[in-house]
Amino acid sequence: MLRRRWSAVLLCALAAWCSGCRRHDTGSAGSGLRNVKIAQWGQGKYLIYLPVYLAQSQGFFEKHNIHADLLFSGNDDQVFATVARGDAQFGVGDPIFSAISTQRGLPGVEAASIVGRVALWGIGKKGAKQIHTPQDLAGLRIGTFPRPSTTYTLLADTLKQSHVNAQIVEVQIGSELALLESNKVDVVFLLEPDASLAESKGYSIVMSLPALWGKFAFTGLTTTRQYATDHAALTSDMEAALDDAVHFAHDNTPATVAAAQQLFPQIDPAVVNKAVARMIAEQTLPTSAAVDQDGWMHAVQVREQVGDLTGNSQFLECLWAAK
Repeated sequence: MLRRRWSAVLLCALAAWCSGCRRHDTGSAGSGLRNVKIAQWGQGKYLIYLPVYLAQSQGFFEKHNIHADLLFSGNDDQVFATVARGDAQFGVGDPIFSAISTQRGLPGVEAASIVGRVALWGIGKKGAKQIHTPQDLAGLRIGTFPRPSTTYTLLADTLKQSHVNAQIVEVQIGSELALLESNKVDVVFLLEPDASLAESKGYSIVMSLPALWGKFAFTGLTTTRQYATDHAALTSDMEAALDDAVHFAHDNTPATVAAAQQLFPQIDPAVVNKAVARMIAEQTLPTSAAVDQDGWMHAVQVREQVGDLTGNSQFLECLWAAK
């Protein structure tokens, strides 16, 4: 099902590739900045993508002569398909889809790291048991983002490799807590700030996937290899701007929290503060935008195990830093 859906998406992207290349026009803003459009996972801003927003709000894109706009593009496969069509120059989502696309004939690359660990936390009702190992998931109904999301793939692989019998329930983005409250699932996995927001409402954080998985290429800045080659200076400048942003986040935590609170004014500032602290403490917010090779290969291994990538290939050609 997953492979058939991604193949259909890719065929559409390949059909639009040539015309898409014509839309890959970075142009110039009135100020002389280079305009880029970034396709982002989901339908709104998520705190785990804070390096991107800091690069915007703190002037790091402008420092590198870039003006960047966001285009919310849906699920992980749709993000890279948006880039492949030429509707955006870069994508922010699961970078493994650049490798999947490469395998199917449209080479893609990860140009920078944005989230360096699996930034998902399991949420249960107040007093729910803590989940420390995959075996603790036995018998539970687990709510995840729908396939082919990274969340679904990781949890399905975790259950398979650990020989754990549990039910995965695909949940539409935004409806996770409603299913938990109506007893249709036992645990749901959320990003930040939703995890800390749920905790503030009396739910319990019962599992940490950053702790379980360690280094992992969870979210990256992706583009096609053709675009990265044709716009090498711009691609490098995008990485440099994001690198400035992650260093700022770790070196200036109070200013980072203040910036995050401005990004999410509808959320209690104390919740945002806790969410940022969790991201830094659990190292989902990387200390460098350079792609970590171990984290990349960890992600590749998972996709090989579920059959989305063929074995016997290191896929290092999909790392822009390894060009």
